[in-house]
Amino acid sequence: MTDPVFLITSLVAVGSAVAAVTRRNPVYAAVWLLICFLSFAVILLQMAAPFLAAIHVLVYTGAILVLFVFVIMLLNLKDDELGEEYGTGVWAAASALSLGLFGLMAWPILADPKLSAPLPELPADFGSVEAVGRVLFVEYGLPFELVSLLIVVAMFGAMVLAKKRLWA
Repeated sequence: MTDPVFLITSLVAVGSAVAAVTRRNPVYAAVWLLICFLSFAVILLQMAAPFLAAIHVLVYTGAILVLFVFVIMLLNLKDDELGEEYGTGVWAAASALSLGLFGLMAWPILADPKLSAPLPELPADFGSVEAVGRVLFVEYGLPFELVSLLIVVAMFGAMVLAKKRLWA
């Protein structure tokens, strides 16, 4: 039997993600994205991973979403600058393509009985600071450092682009 809290929060997460993608106003889309992020944090709490839930709220909701809202407010787009709405045919084709891709990804899971079986019990320290740190720095040390290098390169690129605008 599925946990009712998981069922409700997963439905809220999927519904708010769909609402975030389908909103014409970017501020409303950001609010729906906030609801999606918070519901995912509740799912992490249900999985007994409070550290991951807190980091998710701090990083995605507290930093990434604030950055999105800052850019939206900085652009200050008017209704006529948002572009024209797509017709029903484009929406139907995009929906059919999305459902087809979802079915393509879900098919191996549903077809293999081993993959659709209940998951094994999680370790006692799942989601704790020690477990996340161990996995992050022992098993994924090199990718972690490469991501930090990528972030430094992106910051350098942003500074170069901003400096060109100041000189122009």
